[in-house]
Amino acid sequence: MGWTARAINDAKPKYLSEQQPGYVFNLDSQQDDRELVIVCEGPFDALSIDGCAVLGAEIKDSQNWLLKQLGKELILVPDRDHEGPRTVEQAIEYGWSVSMPDWPQDVKDVNDAVIKLGKLATLYLIASAKESNSLKIQLKAKKWFKDTQ
Repeated sequence: MGWTARAINDAKPKYLSEQQPGYVFNLDSQQDDRELVIVCEGPFDALSIDGCAVLGAEIKDSQNWLLKQLGKELILVPDRDHEGPRTVEQAIEYGWSVSMPDWPQDVKDVNDAVIKLGKLATLYLIASAKESNSLKIQLKAKKWFKDTQ
């Protein structure tokens, strides 16, 4: 399917990846007994909570199609960075739910939350903050991304 590597110094880019277009990381690990699928941007985020990753800030049409084939509720947890609002808008267009938990301000993504808060607390906060109404998602995004603009 491809590979992903992370730079261990201050090299740019932080990740080097090679995979087929439209690939969804960890899609094959989503079990039938789950009611929802948590979708993140990065592979370490997905691994830390047994979710999926779209491997960047853009959700491709083919990734949306693959994820919808699971027949589960899709919940995007965007990275709290300058590209996050665009990812949220795409999730709204695709009819996904979005979660922007009340994490401490220095938590930038799911993996960061797991490191600082633990896996169980992170999953609880993601589930508690899930929103499906597009207007409510947009209002929450203004507050959540306030310091990244």
